[in-house]
Formats: sequence, C-alpha cells, structure tokens
Amino acid sequence: MLFTIIERGKNRGVRSTPWRHKDGTFHVLMKKGDDPIRVETEDEMKRYLQRGYGIRMGNKEEGHPPGLVRPKSIRGWSKS
Repeated sequence: MLFTIIERGKNRGVRSTPWRHKDGTFHVLMKKGDDPIRVETEDEMKRYLQRGYGIRMGNKEEGHPPGLVRPKSIRGWSKS
C-alpha cells in the first residue's frame, strides 16, 4: 500500500494515502498545474512513480486535503 507521513505543519504525523476522486480514479501528474493522468490501480501508480510522476495524496478522516507528493516521499514501492 502506498502512503506518506506528513512531516511539517499542523498535520504533522498524519498518514496520507492516494486520494480517490469522485470519478473513482487516482490522479498522477508531473508537476503542480499539469492536467492529471487518471489511473485506477496501485500498479498503474507505481509505473508512473518509476518515471518521476507524483500522486495526489491526502487523508479524508483527518481532514487533510489532497496535495501532490513526490516519489521520494512515498513509501510502499521501490524504484527497482
């Protein structure tokens, strides 16, 4: 499972996971402001992470909205 731990700000220590949007997909993108690429599975997300794309991640239960997270900050996958 892909996740990250927020390291700064008021949500420090909160665990974030890939954010499922209303259409049921997850969004990956190279940089903030780009049009998102919609993917449906974790395997698809991992392929984009290997190419340097980030994932929109957040935590609905903790009230932490989605933000773009870079591959180096995401746990649960490896480059190899």
